[in-house]
Parts: sequence; structure tokens; C-alpha cells
Amino acid sequence: MLKIDFLPDIYWCNRKKTEQFLSMLIDDLMPEYTLVSTQGKSNEKALEGNLGKIVAKYQRQAETSSEKEGKVIRSTSSLFKDLHTLLEDGDRIQKLYGFDEGIWNQLRTGEFIEVDGEFKQSPAELVMSSMIDFTDKFKGFFAADTSKEDMKHIEFATSLFKLKKVTMIINPYTDGDFKFFTSLDAEHFLEDRYDLEGEFTILGKIRKIYKPHQKIDLAKLLPGKMKIKKEELIKFIPNLIHGDFSFDTDEITEDSFEIQGPAIEIMPIAIYQA
Repeated sequence: MLKIDFLPDIYWCNRKKTEQFLSMLIDDLMPEYTLVSTQGKSNEKALEGNLGKIVAKYQRQAETSSEKEGKVIRSTSSLFKDLHTLLEDGDRIQKLYGFDEGIWNQLRTGEFIEVDGEFKQSPAELVMSSMIDFTDKFKGFFAADTSKEDMKHIEFATSLFKLKKVTMIINPYTDGDFKFFTSLDAEHFLEDRYDLEGEFTILGKIRKIYKPHQKIDLAKLLPGKMKIKKEELIKFIPNLIHGDFSFDTDEITEDSFEIQGPAIEIMPIAIYQA
């Protein structure tokens, strides 16, 4: 079993969720606090505020007549480590490494789970986000040969389709056709989202369990209130991938917007490599 005894490399982390779950476990949790250091002949040092049950360690410094005050904000990595440690010590994490159908069938919504496996972004979504990011980044180079009206259309299209959420599909290292998926808010990435493909571990809560042969429409996970059918997206994407551009993705079909159960949707807390 994996036990985090050092700060992991975190690629995505919902800090608000981490603080929320920590607060459920620690009544007087303080992710931010003020440090006041007063030093004189008595070489005194005082900490202002209740630091909670998990506190930083401070050492006495050389004698000085100065007084300093500063705001201390605990890092996302340290908060995540504290949460993982407390959940693990309380035996509240279902560790799904090499699980079987029996273990899968006893899982329930609301449980904390930890899964490692092969992470892949939805192929159709990856093409859309890559092309839109490219257009947004280099639209200044197009301006000389593009009318103001066409530039307005380009800017409108990039703002409309810019993905604020990223759908990740997780294939665990186990026998059977089990799979997981999660929807990530783009604002919580600590690294480039295009780096989040390969072997990773995710800690989160079970949001929903899908039965065998039950279908999940990934198009419904697109951000905002925009409703668009898979068939319309299929018509839109070929216009992006034709020409001089190519993408390192699987062939895009209508199935690229679907997952078939058995599957579990995870409410993510963090994705990392230990």
C-alpha cells in the first residue's frame, strides 16, 4: 500500500476541497495564520493564533531588538499531505490497487478512494482544447492577414469553446473492464494540463457508480450551461484536424464522447505522483 511520508508531486489539487475535508477532521484548522516574532534581551518568540493540531516547527534565532510580523500560508502540498495522513490513519480511504469484482461491488457513493492507473484526456476534448489554445496564443500573427470582422469571430470562438473543465479517463491496473473518470476545473492545475497523461494516482470521493453497459455522455461534462449534441461536435472537430495540423490522439468518433460502465465518477481532491 502507498503511504505518503513526503510531499508528492501534485499536478492538480482542489485546495478548497482539501481545506474543507481537513476542517471536518480538525476543528481548529488554520491554513493561514499570522506569525509575530519579538526578540530582545530575553530572546522571546511568540506565535499569534491557534495553529491547530498540525503545526509548523520554529527555532530560536540569534538575539536581536527587532520585531517582525508576517502572514504564513501553508502550501497546497502540505495541506494535501495532512489530509491524506489523517484519512489514512483513520482507515477512511479505499485503496483500489489490484482490486477485483468483489471489491468493486462493495463500493458506495461518498467513500474516499485512491486509484492509480493510466490517465487520458477525452480525445475529442483534447483536440478542441489544443486547437483553441493554439489559436488563442497565436491569433496576433493572423491579424495582419485577417479582417477585423473575422478576428472578432476568432476571438468569440476561442472564448466560447475554451474548456474550463478537463475530463480525464482513468484505466486502473487490474483485470476486467473497470474504469473511472473525473471532471477537473482548469483553475486547479498546478502543472500544464497537457502533462497530465500517463501514470498517476488520484484521491477523491465516489460521486456516482455506473452499472455494466450503462452509458455516460461525456459531452454533458463540458463547462457552462451550453448544450451541444455529440453529433454537432463530431461535425465541428474534423474542421479542426484537417489541413496542416495533426494531433497525437486516438481516432475521433461518436464513441469518443462516451464511456460504458462499469464505471465510477470521482469527485477529485488531488492527482499526484508519489
